[in-house]
Amino acid sequence: MSRHEDMRGMGLHGRAIATTIEMMADLRRTDPDLANIARRMGICPDELRLIFPQHQDLLVAVAEQALIRLMDSCTKAVVQVDPDDAVGQFLALGKAYVRWAADHRMQFRLISGHPTLNARQDPRLRRYLDAIIDLMTRMLERARAAGRLREDEDIRMIVLSSQTFAYGLAHMVVDGQMKEWSVSGDPVETAELAMVDFVKRFARTAARRSAVAGG
Repeated sequence: MSRHEDMRGMGLHGRAIATTIEMMADLRRTDPDLANIARRMGICPDELRLIFPQHQDLLVAVAEQALIRLMDSCTKAVVQVDPDDAVGQFLALGKAYVRWAADHRMQFRLISGHPTLNARQDPRLRRYLDAIIDLMTRMLERARAAGRLREDEDIRMIVLSSQTFAYGLAHMVVDGQMKEWSVSGDPVETAELAMVDFVKRFARTAARRSAVAGG
């Protein structure tokens, strides 16, 4: 079955997103324009412009679909962990992010480094990024309430550090740089092992500092 046959049951909106991702993969870092996307889909460009008036609107739709899947993956990963284990949930969240980036490489590149698409500045996309930050923050607040972190711990800075680390791991996986560090033959598994090491080291350090502060 061809890719186009796979898309036959999708609406025009979904087909346009799938075709755009397909063409971005073919063209590597060059964006396909609306006319070429419509041509690949076998429709008139004006028909596509009824849904996506500007090329930027289509890019946002591609990014939004990927971010919705990220939120879904993160939610499913977190609920599988004991709700009293905030550190375990935090780790599950990080691993879900790396796995999502590996499964959605073109969308990850679009969201993280496109010259005209700034996800943090577009309210349609920023809400998903803010939701991830809010989820991380609430987990760390629960860890602090449980005595796993000091009362005066800077949670905002922990979130920033963790985001930076996860983002770097994801980039290494997507760009193929993790292969040379792979200890299991699977770059994604290697990235997940690095994530486990990072979170556990941080948790141990935070627990020692909390114990010292309380003692």
